[in-house]
Amino acid sequence: MKRQCNCDTEEDLWFLPATPEDVAPTDMPWPIAAREASIEPKVWQAAEKEQYRGLLGAVQAATKFGERLRQFPNEVAERFAIETVSAILRSEGTWISPEQIALYRTLRIASDDAAQDLSRADWAVRRLKAGRSLDVEAGGALDGLHDFLGRTSVVSPQSVPGEERPVGEELSALSDRWSFGLDALSGCHPLTKAAYGFASWRAEGITPYEELLEPTTAALLVGVGGLAPFLPMGQGHRLDRHSLRAGSAGAEERLVVFYGAIEAGALAAALELDRLRAWQERAGQAVSDLSGRTPPKMVAALMRAPVVSADWLAQEVGCTTVSVRRNLKTFTERGLVREVTGQDRYRFWTVTP
Repeated sequence: MKRQCNCDTEEDLWFLPATPEDVAPTDMPWPIAAREASIEPKVWQAAEKEQYRGLLGAVQAATKFGERLRQFPNEVAERFAIETVSAILRSEGTWISPEQIALYRTLRIASDDAAQDLSRADWAVRRLKAGRSLDVEAGGALDGLHDFLGRTSVVSPQSVPGEERPVGEELSALSDRWSFGLDALSGCHPLTKAAYGFASWRAEGITPYEELLEPTTAALLVGVGGLAPFLPMGQGHRLDRHSLRAGSAGAEERLVVFYGAIEAGALAAALELDRLRAWQERAGQAVSDLSGRTPPKMVAALMRAPVVSADWLAQEVGCTTVSVRRNLKTFTERGLVREVTGQDRYRFWTVTP
């Protein structure tokens, strides 16, 4: 037997959803975008005191990386900038390999579906390499987000499909507010300021919340404290790891995540530099009997990029691809490099341990 409703008017049908004309813009619920919480500077100052052990470990690792890097030519920093940017993009879910970034930067090789992400990667590598020239003084704010982000002119939102990024006066105001927050932590370590800068960047909406490349790049420059051009990031780490768990993370948890990611990335990079030093010495001896300037130039180029192609090497060294392939064959036979694709075409090489 079916029940019958005795409702006489529409007002009695309270259990039905309201029609659009019944809904005012101010009625709850409102759509709430993901936001960062706990960005009060005083909270972060107190959190740093509680997490000083984690801070000490990160500082020691970053110091070791900086000392190792200073023993190499400036160009070697590009290798770690490329690997860092690849790691950041993967934390977004964008799988761009270091070799793709290296090839795009030198030869502008990119598929249609990866061109935009590779352009973003190129921007980040250039910013990391130029770390010391961006006026980041001992963990201070970047000298204006207009220049840092490259948003120097007002553009129509339609020019960037699906995105509405602050530009013009809006970006200037956000830049001032972000810098003011970092200045409020003047008594804290640059790494703490960087962690705060990462959180406040996302809270202010300077970049779409789901994108990590811009705020992470800024944090890796702010937190370096003069130790190196930038702080390296390792694969599998991200500065917003807390956001993957339920609940709102406080400043202490955010610092634990940040310090841990920096320590892991810096230690891995320092070990890689030790490996490169040993390889450089071995390669120098192995090619000493070869004539011409191409072999030693190839050794230097192989240290700059984690994975290389013959075309990339030819561009870097300034010789023909045929000459590079001939030398790569010799390098392979002498145990200096190995081919990583196992293919006859589109081949890539990397240095052997």
